[in-house]
Amino acid sequence: MNLQPLKIPSGWTVEWNLLTETDPTTETIHEFTGSSLLLINSSTRLKAIDVSWRPEANLNGAYQLQVICMLPNFNKKTNTMEYSGLWETPELEFTTKNRLELVKKINQLLLTLKPYKDSRILLKPGVVDEVNESIRQELLLGLTSNVVIKVIESNHKILQDLLLDHQAITKAVVENLAKNGITKGVKNKAKQLLNSKRFKQL
Repeated sequence: MNLQPLKIPSGWTVEWNLLTETDPTTETIHEFTGSSLLLINSSTRLKAIDVSWRPEANLNGAYQLQVICMLPNFNKKTNTMEYSGLWETPELEFTTKNRLELVKKINQLLLTLKPYKDSRILLKPGVVDEVNESIRQELLLGLTSNVVIKVIESNHKILQDLLLDHQAITKAVVENLAKNGITKGVKNKAKQLLNSKRFKQL
């Protein structure tokens, strides 16, 4: 039983590999069990590639490949970075019965996957800014007067940028940020918005 050769570039780590050069038959299908046959991840790209056979030990099954984005979380106790996968929302899913087709897809993804951008508001890598991140989450749920006040009072550039990007923002709020934005960049962005067709006609 030989492991399936893969072209793994630097920056990727094989967590485990049970993917072999064996194709599923009545004699070998018992090898196609377990939650995962292959797991490769990259802490720089914040991505993982997971391969399994579904349904397990079933000749009518197929290889299931998922690309999972990873969130870094700094563990203060161990002083190490840990990663949690966003398994509920795979970036990509690929299914095939053909092992060589699977290998081709894996090798292609290892070279072409773009890094995942952690959209959370952080104090430093892996450490969430709990106060401002909670405001960002509120903003994602919808624009209310209460959220607008929190964003303006936060004096946080990312939050004020996100507020300016919101489709429901009013001219009064844009004018406020053009005058009182936390940075020159925020003020200029607000002024540009005021000069856009969207607000010039108001």
